[in-house]
Amino acid sequence: MKDYYIFQNCKLDADEHVLHIEGDKSRRLPVEEIAGLHLLSGYTITSGVIDLAAKHNIPIHAYNYYGVYHGTFFPPPVEPTGSILISQVKSRLDETRRIELARCILEASNRSANTLLKPFDLELSSGIDGDTIETLMLSEARIRKEYYALLDTILPPFWSIVKRERQPPRRPADAVLGFANGILYAKMAGWIHRAGLDPRISYIHGESRARNPLALDLAEVMKAPLSEAILLEIAASGSERSLITEVGEGVYLNEKGRKTIIQFIEEALKKSVRPAGKEREDTVEIWGNSVPRKLHRCLVEENKIDIPVMPCMLSSSTMRTLMNGRLSVPY
Repeated sequence: MKDYYIFQNCKLDADEHVLHIEGDKSRRLPVEEIAGLHLLSGYTITSGVIDLAAKHNIPIHAYNYYGVYHGTFFPPPVEPTGSILISQVKSRLDETRRIELARCILEASNRSANTLLKPFDLELSSGIDGDTIETLMLSEARIRKEYYALLDTILPPFWSIVKRERQPPRRPADAVLGFANGILYAKMAGWIHRAGLDPRISYIHGESRARNPLALDLAEVMKAPLSEAILLEIAASGSERSLITEVGEGVYLNEKGRKTIIQFIEEALKKSVRPAGKEREDTVEIWGNSVPRKLHRCLVEENKIDIPVMPCMLSSSTMRTLMNGRLSVPY
């Protein structure tokens, strides 16, 4: 099974075991091959597709014309009882427990960032600090600012981050990170659903207007090994302007750019790696899938969530190219 990404304007229809994609390039997809659907262009969808997705537990992720993630259709909950939902709500309302879980997630994200920086002899100057959600998020924002500044000492000027801007994205790096993060949010939302958790109940982004804030929480640990690593890979590839289009005051990925990011993500998810402190190798996708399952277990057992960190997966050629072009630290 795998995720399918649909770029063409199309009509989606279905019979009992097959999804029909009707458009310029029509396709028939047996339902047993589909882990998830990503709709990246205009589409018409029939009730038969919704029925098929619900019956076979297939999430359908929707994006706008520029690849901005809009939301996900979820099949009925995997877990039929309300016990885990009650555990989620209790841990969200208990401020001490919420802070403990938020800290665990943000610390794992911090370790992932340092893992990406380590091959370049760089390291964040401090860790997550705070005793409330507000101070934890301020600490995370400060660390992100430093982290992006350190990445900018590695990245060539065209791909520098400087400051993240999202609505609209102002720089090529914003376009890459925004689209890659959107794909990660969608995938994490699907994994959360399969783990039997409610994606609307979060610990870090609880006050945000996001449709699935728990996906934003748990995807934090995947940004460094996937989104930011992909930005470094693209920066070293010399692709540059062929992936980018300017629309008004915004900078977006064109179709080639979106397909390039998806290819990087899907290839990375298939890689076998050994997380720090673990004895056996797993694919990155299995690791990502395990994050909401670990949260499920820690909610049931009322203990801390243990999130292992992925090793740096940058290719040796990417590291050589970027090391040769290193800039001085800008502060």
